[in-house]
Amino acid sequence: MASDRRGLWVTVCTSLGLAALAFAWLPGPWPNPLPEGALADEPALSRLRAAAASVDAACAAGDVGGFTAATTAAMRQQLAGRLRATERRLDAATLRELATAAPWTPWLQLPVLALEVRGDRAAVAVERPAGEGAQVLQFVWDGQRFCCDGTHQASAVRDASGARAVLRDAVLRRER
Repeated sequence: MASDRRGLWVTVCTSLGLAALAFAWLPGPWPNPLPEGALADEPALSRLRAAAASVDAACAAGDVGGFTAATTAAMRQQLAGRLRATERRLDAATLRELATAAPWTPWLQLPVLALEVRGDRAAVAVERPAGEGAQVLQFVWDGQRFCCDGTHQASAVRDASGARAVLRDAVLRRER
């Protein structure tokens, strides 16, 4: 009888240990892979370029599902609001137009003024052509990849220190 109980406990403990080991290898959300703070390294920028390329590819293909996966809900809501003003919808045709009118990837080929990471947020400022300030691109880490969260022009930015100030504000004040 005592032997049966001991065997049962060994079986239960072994099963729990194996289950814990298996759960450790299941895919799940991971913390932001970029270190917090001001960055200027190529590995960080290449991750953000990949996120931008995902948005551009989804737009070019007219893939609404791909666009949804590559962007945050906040970005899609903002875009939908602008489209409502012109009585348009966020559909395949609109995405294909965005692919040519407002692609993300070319911005990340321009000289980088600053790159800032805080928590799950990252933002990069690049020089706009002809001294028009900076273009700020924002991203959010969703636990598995970076999603694009919006872009805007910061006309007052003239140098790297001005860009860093704008980016600190961008990553600290925005909510997902």
